[in-house]
Amino acid sequence: MLARSEDIPKLEAAVEACVEQLEKYPGVHDVTAGGRPGKWEYRLQIKEDAKAMGVSLAELSSTVRASYYGEEAMRLQRGRHEVQLRVRYPREQRESLADFDEIRIRDNEGTERPLTELADIEIARSYSAIHRLDQMRSVTVAADVDEEVANAFVITADLKKTLMPKLAEEYPSLRVLWEGQEEQTNESMNSMLYGFIAVMIAMYLLFTIEFKSYLQPLLVLSIIPFGACGAIFGHVVMGLPFTLFSIYGLVALSGIVVNDSIVLIDFINRRVNDGLSLNDAIIDAGRRRCRPVLLTSLTTIGGMMPILLETSRQAQVLIPMATSLSFGLIFGTVLVLILAPVGFFIVAKTQNVFALEKTSHESSQVVPGLHE
Repeated sequence: MLARSEDIPKLEAAVEACVEQLEKYPGVHDVTAGGRPGKWEYRLQIKEDAKAMGVSLAELSSTVRASYYGEEAMRLQRGRHEVQLRVRYPREQRESLADFDEIRIRDNEGTERPLTELADIEIARSYSAIHRLDQMRSVTVAADVDEEVANAFVITADLKKTLMPKLAEEYPSLRVLWEGQEEQTNESMNSMLYGFIAVMIAMYLLFTIEFKSYLQPLLVLSIIPFGACGAIFGHVVMGLPFTLFSIYGLVALSGIVVNDSIVLIDFINRRVNDGLSLNDAIIDAGRRRCRPVLLTSLTTIGGMMPILLETSRQAQVLIPMATSLSFGLIFGTVLVLILAPVGFFIVAKTQNVFALEKTSHESSQVVPGLHE
């Protein structure tokens, strides 16, 4: 999560609230926030009396720097090399801050005054690094999630529902961007959505050419939502969260579950072309294609079983994908044996009704001059 705000104290408070909330979730560990404190430093705040004396903050800073780092007095030429000559405090005084308050600053009148008389000194820690995004200060809050205990998508959804509205209300200038696994998931989902739409259009065009019909391809593709329902039901039965790999399984399922519909509808078309009536062709397809359809699905499901039954940690990532494929294919196969013949019958009858209405309408028209 990337938080941005022009108000630094509010930004720090919002980041702290995010860190506290993340630490409450079980399975979340190594919660870190960007902008970690750096080294301790002395901060000088010039007094009003020093300004009246003509002493500026730049003069104070340059004097303190010269005391420890040194000020270049001259350069000496030694052979081909040029050596800088710097004037600074002796080593024993530079190695300790005991005499820091006794550094002398010369004002406009030439009077040397101690540093504490001209400025307030504060010991604090600044950020080790300052990050900006769109010219605004930004802090990144990150955490690791133990997938065996918690789910990153569930935690992200809970943060968006509970914490983010409170932060938006308390800190109106706060802006939040989601990165890490959430950003990668969104990018993957968008790319898969566009790819899925393109594949569905390509499949429809291919089926249209094959079946020489605009309605039969829709009948073939209509089984995909039922397969998706079976995949969701499988996750509930297995007690698995719906992850990105589950979506991968659904996309793969869309190309597999239509095979059974293609087998049935293509066989019905062939039997009708051979001269059988519509009812006989559907009954014959159900009787003769039932076994191939079941065997095709069972072999695919059997191939997924080793992954579904695997208990190793490495296989836990692939189990949701195998669950989508297996349960979606089981659910889709059972329904396709019923819906595909019934849908074909309805589509054929509808087309016949419209064809008869068109024929009767044309035959009822009177041709001019016919009665003469």
